[in-house]
Amino acid sequence: MKGAKTDFGVNFADGRIKGYGLMNPRGREKTFFVLYVRGNPDYGVNAFKDNGDGTIADTATGLTWMQADSGEGMDWPAALAYAEGMEFAGHSDWRLPNAKELQSIIDYTRSPDTTDSAAIDPLFEATAITNEQGVKDYGHYWTSSTHASSRNGAQAVYFAFGRSLGYMKDRRTGEGAWLDVHGAGSQRSDPKVGDASKFPQGRGPQGDAIRIDNMVRLVRGGEAVLVTDGPKLDSNPKQKLASQQQMPDPAPTMEAGRPPMSVGSAGANFVKRLDRNGDGKVSKSEFDGPKTHFSEFDSNGDGFITETEAPTGPPKGPSR
Repeated sequence: MKGAKTDFGVNFADGRIKGYGLMNPRGREKTFFVLYVRGNPDYGVNAFKDNGDGTIADTATGLTWMQADSGEGMDWPAALAYAEGMEFAGHSDWRLPNAKELQSIIDYTRSPDTTDSAAIDPLFEATAITNEQGVKDYGHYWTSSTHASSRNGAQAVYFAFGRSLGYMKDRRTGEGAWLDVHGAGSQRSDPKVGDASKFPQGRGPQGDAIRIDNMVRLVRGGEAVLVTDGPKLDSNPKQKLASQQQMPDPAPTMEAGRPPMSVGSAGANFVKRLDRNGDGKVSKSEFDGPKTHFSEFDSNGDGFITETEAPTGPPKGPSR
């Protein structure tokens, strides 16, 4: 962000990890929520061992990593197949790491701008790429974790071991440029499949670079278990929303001293957040999500999203 000081934080609204600016546009210090912890001062401290066979063991976690990455990017289904077919160093149980596992080998003291390297221990090999700015960088790496939303599971989590680029426009001139908006070591998500050329200026409030063909670093060991089934994702959001609107509000509950939020109030908050002209509904020009999702919520096809049509889960909204 043009050299602005940032601090890494977790967005508990969407599960992402990003570098957040410490000052607002008016030059005032921003405030953030904090969760404190105690005990186990060695938590998160890696104990890497080069096994001499192209693998790196982390005795702190019990995981064994491939020293080299895939050398080229691939979409998420291809990454799963790559892991399934891998036989290396006498083992065939290699797999994609989940988000927590991959985050455990991020080295936040390293980055392309500070150490001219990927954000990982020098014992590992990281393939250099040329990024959207046209400069040397390091890739995004897939995890096995689906970034599920209230609408679908079409995205998966990745970690940026290089810069976390976004296409940002200058508020005064309107000119856009690629910037490292979230920092090496951020956690974001990409569509599992698709055509990255359809996102020439990225996606979302900070114009997150969409690559889809991401790098892979495989892992084995740990307590991972094979999951053969799971919750079904609704493929018809309109039908789901309609059924939710016909159901009575659930019995109110209290959690952590907070008042309950009904379906109606969630819809009202969604409209209030996006309704810029004050007409009590959200038009296409006011909608801040992917254009293809607008029609999913506009169940009556009148070109507006009302409180009863609004998504009842936490809206994605701009990152804060």
